[in-house]
Amino acid sequence: MKNYTSYEIQSISSNFRNVARRLSRTDYSQCDSNLKRFMSTIQNEELISDFITKNNTVSFDIEKVRKDRGWLDPFEISSIPNEEISFAMQMLTYSIERYDGNFTKLYGTYAYTKASSTVNDEMHTFINHVIDPLIDYISDYLRICYDEALRKENVANSSSASSVTANNSTVVIGSNVGGNISNKVTITKKQKADASNMISEIKSIIAEEDFLCKDDVEEILQQIKEQIDNGQKPQNGLLAALKALFQTSKLEAKQKVMSIINSIRGLFS
Repeated sequence: MKNYTSYEIQSISSNFRNVARRLSRTDYSQCDSNLKRFMSTIQNEELISDFITKNNTVSFDIEKVRKDRGWLDPFEISSIPNEEISFAMQMLTYSIERYDGNFTKLYGTYAYTKASSTVNDEMHTFINHVIDPLIDYISDYLRICYDEALRKENVANSSSASSVTANNSTVVIGSNVGGNISNKVTITKKQKADASNMISEIKSIIAEEDFLCKDDVEEILQQIKEQIDNGQKPQNGLLAALKALFQTSKLEAKQKVMSIINSIRGLFS
């Protein structure tokens, strides 16, 4: 497997989160297409597929598991990571091959753990049991890869400028997202308080709007806050990333956020 830069891992992680989010929040009518999109992503993205291959090491007879499950009994999930990952992957692969991606047929669609419930509620109980843990394992792995790439690149000692691109909800930050030593400045308590209030205001704005990139915005805001708390000026690349994310938002929200970002930049200029 190739050696990935932090820039590349950030891009892979952002794309994965967007695809995983759609599957985790899907409704019944879109569950098949969202699963196909998710499986295609983790199978075709080398960094993720390598992780899956290394952990999908325990074989399960999915047909037997389905037949042996008692009515309204949830599928038995192992506490051992590679067994849990193997089970989830084989269940989802089975649903692609047998049911064209409609994973609700794994348990009968209408009743998973409750007899009197909705199809969507039962589906999300299954997602919570089987799919979300798999998403968490992959997300944690990507975070570890990202941190390791940063250490190798000595980004903490670099003050190079950032390169930011945005394509819908995918944001790539080729920068020192954790701050750098040469960026240290004297930041007053008032500056920290003002910046914290501005960050909270942006969070309030995205909470009120049906915003596709909410998770990406919150992650960048957290990185900005950490930089300020560590006595560092927020990097221009992170502020630019925020602006890029809001390019497709509603006009009023966009104008408010742009103004706040400019105010944050002005605090430390």
